[in-house]
Amino acid sequence: MASLPLSTTPNPPNSPIKPFESFKKYRSSETHLPGKVKSSQILRKSYINRISSLCKEGLLHEAFSVLTQMEHDDLYIGPEVYGELLQGCLYDRRFFLGQQIHSRLLKKGSFFHKNEYIETKLLIFYAKCDCLVIAEDLFLRQPKPNVFSWAAMIGMHCRLGFYGKALMDFCEMLESGIFPDNFAVPNALKASSALQWIGFGKGIHGYVWKMGFASCVYVLSGLVDFYGKCGALEDANNLFEEMPERTVISWNSMLVGFMHNGLNEEAMELFYAMRTEGVHPTRVSIASFLSASANLGAVDEGKQGHAIAVLSGLQLDNILGSSIINFYCKIGLIEEAEIVFNEMVERDVVTWNLLISGYLQDGQIDKALYTCCQMKSQNFKFDSVTLTSIIMACANSCKLELGKVGHGYSIRNGIESDTAVACSIVDLYASCGRIGDARQVFRAAITRDLALWNAMISAYAHFGMSSEALKLFYQMQLEGVPPNVVSWNSTILGFLRNGKFCEAQDMFSQMQLTGVRPNLTTWATLISGLAQNGFLYEAINLYGQMQEEGRRPCSMIVVGVLLACTNAVALHYGMVIHGHIIRQGLLSSISVTTSLIDMYVKCGQGNIADSIKFCSNEQLLYSAVTSDSGLQQK
Repeated sequence: MASLPLSTTPNPPNSPIKPFESFKKYRSSETHLPGKVKSSQILRKSYINRISSLCKEGLLHEAFSVLTQMEHDDLYIGPEVYGELLQGCLYDRRFFLGQQIHSRLLKKGSFFHKNEYIETKLLIFYAKCDCLVIAEDLFLRQPKPNVFSWAAMIGMHCRLGFYGKALMDFCEMLESGIFPDNFAVPNALKASSALQWIGFGKGIHGYVWKMGFASCVYVLSGLVDFYGKCGALEDANNLFEEMPERTVISWNSMLVGFMHNGLNEEAMELFYAMRTEGVHPTRVSIASFLSASANLGAVDEGKQGHAIAVLSGLQLDNILGSSIINFYCKIGLIEEAEIVFNEMVERDVVTWNLLISGYLQDGQIDKALYTCCQMKSQNFKFDSVTLTSIIMACANSCKLELGKVGHGYSIRNGIESDTAVACSIVDLYASCGRIGDARQVFRAAITRDLALWNAMISAYAHFGMSSEALKLFYQMQLEGVPPNVVSWNSTILGFLRNGKFCEAQDMFSQMQLTGVRPNLTTWATLISGLAQNGFLYEAINLYGQMQEEGRRPCSMIVVGVLLACTNAVALHYGMVIHGHIIRQGLLSSISVTTSLIDMYVKCGQGNIADSIKFCSNEQLLYSAVTSDSGLQQK
């Protein structure tokens, strides 16, 4: 980066003539030349206006050229000129140039660098550039920080994730007699929502009303965002509806609130209302709408969101590009995601991770690994998300050697302690039959969250090591990690794999007694496991229990219980289950239909089996002739 084109000061640092004294001498000489004074004042003012205009336009080097011309014309350059230049550096985040201005101010003496206006400008510059150490040092040097200094510190601490410190700044600001303005308040609200301190945020809300900020759209938008992220959507919506004026920031705050609380349909409706009101969406608006569309599987709506972004002329940056890629990957349109990815001018690690994850979800493991190689070749460093994706791809394809390379990379880069990475490594070794290596990784983990415990219990269960799975199940509770339904399911599976069917049923009973509600995986694991191992009526009774609880079975559960009916030659139960299948609309499943036919054949009801077979073939024929491919074949 080029250095500042500043000419040498006429008064070197060691000169006995101080800048302020030089200025007084210059001013006293001007009193004898009134016409010249007036002319120089007009010229100086025009130069300063020119510098300010160039800084706002981002033309910093041109602004510094004007400064050089001022020095050449022997015009006085006061602190306000350097303040304008610092503001210009702040607009474009030109940190190196800002440092050079700071150095220049120090050389010009205390009249400049200890000027309150310049001190505040320097503090704001370093704070906005997130230069924590220098900003805090400048803040402590100020004898009495003003409202702008406090707001800069609160904003910086909030951006850097020091939310508690940001709120301490807010409190200290009030104690010092400085009243927070409409810049400090939204940052304090952001810190409160990040910490989920709803009481503190409500206190700020009261302060807003007391100090007359109730009409400030920026502050009100901050309150909507705060209540939304704290789960108080009713309060957020009431504020939003009562706002005298709404900007796109206000709409975005409400959109993000809905998305944060999983209200996808409400978010989509709000987006349409926003469009009806004539508010032009931003990247945040489109990103929220696309996330809602992806979560609801709304393909057409999501494509419309993409089209709106294109028609609005929004740049395909990391935020918007990543949102569109995420949408297409979630709905399984990987080719469209690739097109968007290739159109992006700049990509960050998040963008690469989304595409890799999309390939994995679509089962394109080799393509996911190839994309990782491309990412590496473009000098992007793998983070924990990338590495987890790589190792999971190796686990799914049983590529142990490549997975071990990923394990080594995690150790060399100090991310092997990341719980997501550790889980993927445990899954890798378990899927490749290296249970001892999986155990070693688990024991070496510094912190163990629920996912890591479940990964190791699942590994033991997969190999039928029920004793080890049960021991780990109790150990996790002793270490203060309560089991969830996944933990229970894995332990039950371990007993079934080891042939301990009574213990599996006892574990299921304990699960219900502790208040953990079995999910479909629980029922499917137990019913199928019992049916396959001769516990036929136990499997049928479990299916009846499931029906009493009002749970809709999946095809795997139905196949399991039909197997039990077939092996027990229990025609009556099989016919009852046939009725459930019809009511639940599960006849479209080939595996269910095949099991049903097999049950009737084994129970001596071949005529019913033939009837089901005929109906099934007729349905398949109807589907074929009504589809485009079927018509073409016909």
